[in-house]
This record gives sequence, C-alpha cells and structure tokens, in this order.
Amino acid sequence: MDKQIKFLIRVDRSVKPSYTNWFRWFKKLMHPELELTGPAEYDLQTEVEEWLHDDQKSGPVLGQVIYDHFKKNNALADQLGLVDLLAIQAKGIKVFRKLYQGKVVFGWKSVIELRGGDLFVPCLYEGGGRVVLGWRWLDSHWLSHRPALRFRK
Repeated sequence: MDKQIKFLIRVDRSVKPSYTNWFRWFKKLMHPELELTGPAEYDLQTEVEEWLHDDQKSGPVLGQVIYDHFKKNNALADQLGLVDLLAIQAKGIKVFRKLYQGKVVFGWKSVIELRGGDLFVPCLYEGGGRVVLGWRWLDSHWLSHRPALRFRK
C-alpha cells in the first residue's frame, strides 16, 4: 500500500445531502430509509468492493436491470450512497486513481426520481484531473468498467 495515500473515509451520517443541488427537477429519493445508513468510518481499500451484475461481465446491461436486482435481493443497504460518494470525492484524485482509474463507480443506495419519472443514480469518475460527481439515467447501458461500490460482507 502506498504510505502517502490515506484510504480512510469518514462520513457524517447525521446530515442528509441536498439532491436539489444537482437536479432542479428532483422529485424524490427512492429509498430515504437507507440514505444515512452505513459506517461512519471505513477503509475504502479493504472494506469496500466493486460489484458487477453477471450480465455486465460479458456485455451491456440496462441500469434498471441492476437496480431491480438490488431491490429483489434486498442488496441496496449494502451499497454506497451519495454521502459516501461525496466523502470519496473529497479525498481527491490520488485516492480515486489508485483504486478506480478508468472506471465510473456508482452509489446505488441513492437512486432518485425526477418529476418526469426518470430514475438516476449518482456516480464518480475522473474528469479534468479531478474526481467528478455525476448522475446516470437508469435507461442507459452499463459495461464492466461501471461497477457498483458496496461494503464487503
């Protein structure tokens, strides 16, 4: 492990993030009961893992299929959410590149619905030499370089 890079993530789970900061057409958070659940402190390198849907391993799969899989298997609680992604983003580009270079990683615990009924999930990716928070429409396709992040069991 690179001694210069610190993988410890601290999350303030007492404060809900504002989704209207990203979407002015925000309607609702799909799973508000999960929003602030999870550990307050964890090692991103050892306590979080990437997860791919089986179909993602060999080709594209719709985000809605991934989301439905999590709901059917009661696996949303294991996923990271927006508050986790914001804490990872705050760690900076060195940490992100070390663990997720070339990938877009997702926080499925924080799926939102817009006023028109479309569902979106937050993600992190590298852009312009920094870690960028973005959102992906569930009607889009996910490939193997777009894993979910979840807490190890």
